[in-house]
Amino acid sequence: MPTNGLSFYEIQVSVAPLSINFAFDALTADDISVVVIATNDTRLVLEEGTHYSLDFANKTITCLLSSWTADPYLPIYPSSDIRIYRTTSVLPLIDFKPGAVLNEGDLDTAYKQGLFAAQEMVEDAADTGAGIQSVTSAGIADGAVISDKIADDAVTTIKIDDGAVTSTKLATNSVTAFQLAATSVDSSKLVNNSVITAKIADNAVETAKIANANVTQAKVDKASQSEMESQSSTDGVVTPDVLKYSPFSPRCYGSVGVASDTDETFVNGYNVASVSANNAERTINFTEDLDTVDYVVLLTIKGTGAAYNAPSVVSKATSGFVIDLNTTTASGRAIDFVVFGSTFA
Repeated sequence: MPTNGLSFYEIQVSVAPLSINFAFDALTADDISVVVIATNDTRLVLEEGTHYSLDFANKTITCLLSSWTADPYLPIYPSSDIRIYRTTSVLPLIDFKPGAVLNEGDLDTAYKQGLFAAQEMVEDAADTGAGIQSVTSAGIADGAVISDKIADDAVTTIKIDDGAVTSTKLATNSVTAFQLAATSVDSSKLVNNSVITAKIADNAVETAKIANANVTQAKVDKASQSEMESQSSTDGVVTPDVLKYSPFSPRCYGSVGVASDTDETFVNGYNVASVSANNAERTINFTEDLDTVDYVVLLTIKGTGAAYNAPSVVSKATSGFVIDLNTTTASGRAIDFVVFGSTFA
């Protein structure tokens, strides 16, 4: 194994081998520690029984994971080193008593404790290569690690617990569009009714975004009766219910029978409430009155002998008008009529 030449720690210059032997001596297994060291000198002490097992007699460290950095809480550095080092206790291990018999084992232990502790102090004094690793969480007082003690960029993603960054830890307006991944804000992240008009850009809602049959009369600005009648240039959608107000739309139409002097039949009627017969005259009564008598009635006659008859309008009222056949009624004859002009009352 490559070493640095010191007597109390050795470095494996690769994280690949899962079983590593070390050459230095130690008094007890508890004095042996293992640490991962990254190229930027970031260090993390591993736990015996979790990350590795120790065969103290054969001086062998064996990884218990698939690799030395397989644990999700360990830093993943492809060029990391594994450091195995010794930290000897400075508390007395042997208590000599007056008049007691000295034996070789106690003398060796007492000597080696002093020697090992001195080696660790002197040989590490210049670079604290292993000494800094002996500071565990138990040795750090609560509240001791303040922001000044944390290096810039030292808190990486792996050091932040899942769910640790809550909304109270985010400064107002700190999450900008740059911080949001593409497609990260989906429909499940939007509160009901949260997308208001002010949040929709002009021309953002295209035809492709509108479901079929979703634009109903209730969703459009309809032209009013006065706008239709005056042919206003004001924006407005022409729907079936306002189309009848256009000057180009008929106010009334239909076909009234003149088969006899009492024939009051009519078909294909629009805005025709009823028809009354008086010999060759027919009175057409509107369903919806017109506002003035200033309207035009167009008449044609159809049926046997129709070409020899000339129907005419003899009177007009806002409630209807009177047609005169001028000649005589006859079986199969009828008068077609269309009314233009005026407006609905």
